[in-house]
Amino acid sequence: MHCITDIFVRSLRIWLVSPWLEIVLALTALASGALVGAERERHEKPAGLRTLILVCLGSTVFTITSFVFSSSTGDSGRVAGQIVTGIGFLGAGAILHSRNGVSGMTTAATIWITAAIGMVIGAGFPLAGLGLSLLVRLVLAAVLKWEVHHLGGFQTVAIELEFDPDHGKTRIKMERLREEFRVTSQALAYEKLPDGSVRTQLDLRLPRRHLHEFLDDLASLPGVISIREHGQVSQLP
Repeated sequence: MHCITDIFVRSLRIWLVSPWLEIVLALTALASGALVGAERERHEKPAGLRTLILVCLGSTVFTITSFVFSSSTGDSGRVAGQIVTGIGFLGAGAILHSRNGVSGMTTAATIWITAAIGMVIGAGFPLAGLGLSLLVRLVLAAVLKWEVHHLGGFQTVAIELEFDPDHGKTRIKMERLREEFRVTSQALAYEKLPDGSVRTQLDLRLPRRHLHEFLDDLASLPGVISIREHGQVSQLP
């Protein structure tokens, strides 16, 4: 029992030797990055499955490499600092500024925490890395649903949307966006216009912040031509 407990609280470096140690840590980094990346990929976020796998694996490799350095050849702590700096630049590239506000903050934070998970794994704590990955996935998947149902009042608005079908690609992206924001309106009726574009109406009921985020993401889809609001926006308890 004591040995089993040690596996959870002590570094794997005391149990395994090279190259088995590095193989186990690299495979754990792949699994951890995939756990987080799969959720992001499902919602078609910029940092998806491949990106987060590489972020986690890269951080793990850099951390493993830092243990090669000794006091006579370099400071291993500097490697960890450079990982944090490098990930900061990568995360900044995922943040977008527009007239409607700032988007991509969650994506940037996900890149940041995935790199931290990779560093934990590289330090020799693969089980802790897997546990953190599960926790991050829980936050990403469950907290949005909780926010929608429990924070603040709701707004309802009906919008008329015109878009270029692009052989069905735009409609698929719209459906994924509706799923991400838990928009549970009735099935959409699509009307084809003479110029080849498609018109539809969508009834929304979301918290104020999520409503603005949804409309901003919807307007950002490449195929969307116009969005028009119908009627007054009503406040609901």
